[in-house]
Amino acid sequence: MRAARVTAFGPVEDIKVAEVERPVPASGQVLVRIAAAGVNFADTGMVRGTARRSEPPFSPGVEAAGVIEEANGAAADLVPGTRVVYWDPVPAAFAEYAVVDGWRCVPVPDDVPDDVAVALMVQGATAHYLTHDVSHLAAGQSCLVYSAAGGVGHLIVQIAKMLGARPLAVVGSDDKAALVRELGADVVINRTTQNVLEATRAATAGEGADAVYDAVGAATIEASLRATRKGGICVLYGGASGPVSEIPDELTTGITYQRTGLATYLADAEAFRGRMAQLFAWYREGKVVPRVGGTYSLDQAGEALAAIASGQTTGKLIIKP
Repeated sequence: MRAARVTAFGPVEDIKVAEVERPVPASGQVLVRIAAAGVNFADTGMVRGTARRSEPPFSPGVEAAGVIEEANGAAADLVPGTRVVYWDPVPAAFAEYAVVDGWRCVPVPDDVPDDVAVALMVQGATAHYLTHDVSHLAAGQSCLVYSAAGGVGHLIVQIAKMLGARPLAVVGSDDKAALVRELGADVVINRTTQNVLEATRAATAGEGADAVYDAVGAATIEASLRATRKGGICVLYGGASGPVSEIPDELTTGITYQRTGLATYLADAEAFRGRMAQLFAWYREGKVVPRVGGTYSLDQAGEALAAIASGQTTGKLIIKP
């Protein structure tokens, strides 16, 4: 089979496609013929070696949608010919085939396209747990959403509106500002021309947001904590600008500060299927519609990773082997 390969840690542009042996599913696993693989910012760290999950050689990519080719003792509904979407922290998805543990696979409804299924997997499940499990976002509340035009952010904006909350969307360009306005953001903050903290306080009568969702990390966390109202919650779920060091106590006094990761909230088959069922339902009802910001071939895997690393993309990036 053809697969994008990392033969040594280094620049994402160095990825090349090679012919490799097709994997064989072990007990409890399935072999998936990949139709669409998702591109995530975390993939860039795996390729560069700054966030190691596999040692070279390996194929990047931790999520994909496709069709089961072989099943080896997986769940009864995971049989050859079944369309599924999955997430697996061990990278392997930028390829024509991948093996994955069956409990990580969720059957995809016939009326949900592969691109949508992938866009609702990592990013959708993240937006879901942030708004429903960590912050319990409710009608009438305000939420500050960093990277609001990105894969997770643009879904949080839509979910917040669906819940009757008031999203304050932080973006980095006029084009992204237009996108989040279209999605229903009540307030749009262009960080290149506005001070995020000042704009948040101005939009909330000086109190700050009830919930702050920060995927940027080191460059933004202080402002995020200061932008959280007393009694509110600030959630750090990513580190695009680098890891966050120790937080002074005075920044967290009176608020809840939490660092989270997807693995905690997708820990078993029930969590996978329950979250995805809700996300598929919202999509079918037109309440949450993911945006695909770019589609790439397998040979363009390095280009796709360079694009997401640039911070200039919107929505979800897809690789189609």
